[in-house]
Amino acid sequence: MRQFVFGFGRCLGAFSQRMFGQRLLLANVAISTAMGLVGDGVQQHYEVACGFQDHFQSRRSVHMGATGLTTGIVTHYWYTFLDRWWQGRTPKVILKKVLYDQILFSPVCLTVYFGTVALFERPNLNEFKEELTDKGGIVYLVEWMVWPLAQTINFYYLPLRYRVMFDTVISFGFDVFTPYIKYRGQRPTTSTSL
Repeated sequence: MRQFVFGFGRCLGAFSQRMFGQRLLLANVAISTAMGLVGDGVQQHYEVACGFQDHFQSRRSVHMGATGLTTGIVTHYWYTFLDRWWQGRTPKVILKKVLYDQILFSPVCLTVYFGTVALFERPNLNEFKEELTDKGGIVYLVEWMVWPLAQTINFYYLPLRYRVMFDTVISFGFDVFTPYIKYRGQRPTTSTSL
């Protein structure tokens, strides 16, 4: 039994090294996509249980998974850029990374999020702009309560290869909250097809 446990541990370690080393982009995108799906699933379960919607909408979950995919890609490259541009873990470097992340990248990431959903739902440009401003603005304000501290921890303690994973774990709350903001007040259609 002991050999099995140690052997399993070695295999898990080798898998982790491969995924968070050679295949880091794939790992980051897979984790972000999965969390987008799960977060929306949790939110929809709540909405159905409370009677806010009649049934689970698989199409909506696919849209949220796609947002995880696109934001996962963008976030992966953003963290790589930040580490190349500002190296080190001094308080000054961490402060710069946190401020650039919150002031520059967060609006970009929210635009990617709402833009991805817009590709599926096909609103006109004015509807997209209005939704990005109104709903994206709410999410952005809430992000200021969470992300500066979370990113300080992320940039100070974690190596680059684990940053998107940490970001995604913290984002789980937003993966539940953002679909709520995105879809609140909208009654679902009866179609559950993709």
